[in-house]
Amino acid sequence: MRLLIPCLLTTFLVTSPAFAKDDHHECEEALGKLKAATEADFTSSGHHEHQQAKEAHKSGDYKKCADQANKALDHIKQK
Repeated sequence: MRLLIPCLLTTFLVTSPAFAKDDHHECEEALGKLKAATEADFTSSGHHEHQQAKEAHKSGDYKKCADQANKALDHIKQK
């Protein structure tokens, strides 16, 4: 049992950067799609989520960034 806990901790620490890298990639991709969708005509639909996505990106919270950008894109598509 004593060996299991350090192994689990090591596994988590080794894989954490990989998750962060994936989140960063998803964030960048979602922001790119949102920017492309809003370049021609930006309305208030999705504006709040767009602002939250940009703020999350600046703060390094890439998971939230991707989530908010995707929400904003969904609002734009519904219009």
